Amino acid sequence: MRIGCLFFASFAVQVESGANNALAGKSVIIGGFPYESGAIYDASEEAMRCGVKRGMPLRQAYVLCPRGIFLPLAEDKYSDAFRHILRLLADYSPVVEATARDCVFLNVASEHDEHRFIEELEGAIRRETCFRVSTGVASSKFVAWVASQAAGPGGPLVIPDGDERGFLQDLSVDLLPASFELARRLKLFGIYRMGELAKLPCEAVNLQFGAEGQKLWELAGGIDDSRLTPGKMPEIMKEELYFEPPAENLALILNGADEILDRLICQLKQRWQCCCQLTASLTFTNGHVVQRTFHFKEATSSREIMLRQLKRCLEKARFMAQVSEMRLTLTDFCPEEAKQASFLSKASKRRERLKLAMNRLQQRYGRGVIKKVIPEGKSVLPEDSFSFTEFDS
Repeated sequence: MRIGCLFFASFAVQVESGANNALAGKSVIIGGFPYESGAIYDASEEAMRCGVKRGMPLRQAYVLCPRGIFLPLAEDKYSDAFRHILRLLADYSPVVEATARDCVFLNVASEHDEHRFIEELEGAIRRETCFRVSTGVASSKFVAWVASQAAGPGGPLVIPDGDERGFLQDLSVDLLPASFELARRLKLFGIYRMGELAKLPCEAVNLQFGAEGQKLWELAGGIDDSRLTPGKMPEIMKEELYFEPPAENLALILNGADEILDRLICQLKQRWQCCCQLTASLTFTNGHVVQRTFHFKEATSSREIMLRQLKRCLEKARFMAQVSEMRLTLTDFCPEEAKQASFLSKASKRRERLKLAMNRLQQRYGRGVIKKVIPEGKSVLPEDSFSFTEFDS
């Protein structure tokens, strides 16, 4: 199989730059403001040249790049942009797999001229989204991904069948998906290039580095039998409301939330569904975007329950500017409501109810899903003080 890999460097930064041309060429840092305690979600190449890295604390990034432009995290915006890309790619390939928000694999086995096909695909992406993309094509996912890293924006890099090992041999082992400790040990042994690792005997690598080392040895030699898994687009329901004029108090915001939830709940009930997750996004007049996600313990389609969660969160918030836009998104759907029940109080009266619930669980998921705890007496180690046995209703 021939596989193409599309890599979108600094995807979140590209989304923000597309919405605001003034950010192009600037040191952009996404994740929050310098005085907050969060971590870096994404950063532009200019910021990374100053030493900023993903996952770094915001305050540390400010020390390294004090002139950087810090932006709040707007994950909902990035998800929308990425879904748009996946829908576009679905028109070009029968199998599209998204392993991360900046990396997409697709099947190009039916294309006779891979280079021309990828160039056409890159052109379509630029016309539709204005995103910069680097692309690689090879006979395996790992080699295609490495080729996309080496290709850059100059054009696709196509690795012919049989040339995988030669292409990889001079590249750094830092491109291998190694754990931090194993990467450190490889360099202690003087192994800096993939070709140096691939030349070693497989048995010696397995003995010294274990199963993870053997997998890296295979990848360094161009051996990768992993297949494409077509991804399923996450199902969402989304509604938004623009405040004209901007909302300046809690009552107006809650009224807006009530209006949006009415529309969302109507859609849920038409589809006979409930949801387990609600994401709220507020856009302020000063450009600040705040996003919060609520996970419901019980799947629900109740407007009152969702509005209560929003109200609790908003009552604790401090608004430094007026709200210009509100967006609510429902995800994680299921066909029925869930109800939590307590079986601990009044055990004698609830024994039959507990037995019925366990029987239903066994019928749905199998008899081994429920275990009985058997005390084993006193033991120094907690895990030796009990054991599990099959539950017999």
